[in-house]
Amino acid sequence: MKTKIPFAVATLMALAASSQAVVWRNDISEATVLAFGNDARFQGVGMVNVGGSYGTGTFLGIGTGGQAWGISAKHVITTGETGTFTFEDGGSYAISQAIGFTGVDVSIFKINGWNRNVFTPTLNTTGVYTVGTNLDSAGYGGHGAQGSATSWAYDNKRRGMQTKLNSTNPSFVFAGESQLMLIDVFDSPTSPNVRPIEGFGAPGDSGSMLLDPLGRIWGVLSGGQFETYGNQNWYATITPTIASQIYAQTGIPVPEPTSMIALGLGALAMLRRRRAR
Repeated sequence: MKTKIPFAVATLMALAASSQAVVWRNDISEATVLAFGNDARFQGVGMVNVGGSYGTGTFLGIGTGGQAWGISAKHVITTGETGTFTFEDGGSYAISQAIGFTGVDVSIFKINGWNRNVFTPTLNTTGVYTVGTNLDSAGYGGHGAQGSATSWAYDNKRRGMQTKLNSTNPSFVFAGESQLMLIDVFDSPTSPNVRPIEGFGAPGDSGSMLLDPLGRIWGVLSGGQFETYGNQNWYATITPTIASQIYAQTGIPVPEPTSMIALGLGALAMLRRRRAR
């Protein structure tokens, strides 16, 4: 399970897989994965530190009263917990409150003193999750190329990955709650479905967002199987109900459909410019 991990020693919950890494296809360089993790869309992705453990979270927007909010997985941070939201450049912000949602492994948290001008994602409010859709993510888990080692290093750097939606499970039971899960598969370099920066989340990446080409969050990482080709990750889904509850709790303005279209076109233009360099 892609769960929060202690800083010193990677330990996993009882349901956990035994590996400890975010991995990428073994025919690409680590520099490629690090560069993708530095993409403009991921500048608001930080580490959610709770006690001696951490996962990944994403800046979600500014809500009522100018309050900044983030989103993560409930098993990373939940109601009654506080912590810090940190970045590899040394930036650190207090988390003063968290809210975990019933029936889904999703939580939101208040960020104090937020002063970053970063990409602001929206939430998928459509209830449509089309199999085959290209999706991207970034997180702070341990790292290594697939098959290169049996244990993996941690360096508090954000790495990015590409994936796509493989299937959905409407009654996936995680931490005792039956919920809709989005599922991806770690495709090998020879698979017809593999993407150029194919990757697979792992401990430390829990809570990382699954982002579509329109800049919408479809889900957050809950768990998964051993980090090898053909295995699955599971993402707790942002359903219309959960999206509505999040926007109501935070006061973050609900995006208009035309705004999301414009956001998507802007993101695609940005990606084309990045490829042209």
